[in-house]
Amino acid sequence: MSTHLAILPLDIIDTLTARLNQENSHTDYATQFLRLPHPRTGLASLFLLHDQHAQDNTTNTSSILEVQAISPTNARTWFIGEEVIADGKLMVMTPMDPMFLLMYLLRVPQARDGSVGNFRPMQDIIEEVSANIADTSEKDAQKDPSLKVSADDIISFLSLDFVQSSIKRVCDVKVITDEITVYRYSHDIVLENLKGKVRRLSNPRVAEMSRTLIRSLAKDGLMDDGKEELLESGRIKLACELLSQYLPRDILQDLIASYDLSKLDAHVKTVRDEELALLAVAPDTRKRARVTKSVAAGDKNPKRKKDAKATESADVDAGGDGDKKKKKDAKSSHGVEKLKKASVAGMSKLSTFFTKKAA
Repeated sequence: MSTHLAILPLDIIDTLTARLNQENSHTDYATQFLRLPHPRTGLASLFLLHDQHAQDNTTNTSSILEVQAISPTNARTWFIGEEVIADGKLMVMTPMDPMFLLMYLLRVPQARDGSVGNFRPMQDIIEEVSANIADTSEKDAQKDPSLKVSADDIISFLSLDFVQSSIKRVCDVKVITDEITVYRYSHDIVLENLKGKVRRLSNPRVAEMSRTLIRSLAKDGLMDDGKEELLESGRIKLACELLSQYLPRDILQDLIASYDLSKLDAHVKTVRDEELALLAVAPDTRKRARVTKSVAAGDKNPKRKKDAKATESADVDAGGDGDKKKKKDAKSSHGVEKLKKASVAGMSKLSTFFTKKAA
């Protein structure tokens, strides 16, 4: 059996350790790998189900993790103690909101003409979704077996309690009787919940926890004083870009269109035009490379960069004309002048010390 190195959340590690050591006999642990369509691409992807139930049913900790493999460009090997792991891939498992997976799966029964469709019992929806996706993936699996999504995996996922409780975040729900509840996918409900995620991610206390996000905002000149409105729009756009990793293209476009980012777009366009202007006036490749590095570093004031480059260019031109004159006018030191006046009569030349002596 092959061995892989993986990064997991601490609570998952604790659960797996307890299960292996059988330290807690009063808790039921369930870990299962599921192959489901990725919500952005629709391609089969691997997910880890982590379900933990206490015997008295008072504690229920469940989550689903996305499994990603980071493969190095060149061959790599892991050394752990005295063990050698030949496969240099790094497996990363990160918790994922089941809403993203539901959003993709429950859209499958929708009519192609864009109509909202009818309310249906969830069991009927699950059966149609699982059969439809399994049949579609069967064709892809003929070329690549890893692209096969089984109906059992979809049914297992959609039947989980914590997944069932998330269905209302992507569907209209109607309770007909105590025993009959019907559902219908709702694009508006999905957008409303996504906008809630954008609000949380664009909160300054959250957004500025990431240095990468701060650099991105600074690169566009949004961290300067007096640009608070643009900065807020910048955080919203970054939040949308973070969510885009799990959103189909049409939903992402509708999410971005629900915000007025026209001022931000105009500002960013101005910044990019100034960056291109700096590259255009660079006199040589070396200087152009310096400008490119400055742009990549994210100077907050593009005009200041432009002025500085112009000044530098003027200094170089002025300095080139005066270099010869400065060298000519430069005076020798006092010691050098005294050596020039010293008598060298009778002294051997320096070259004589490097010639062979006559036999």
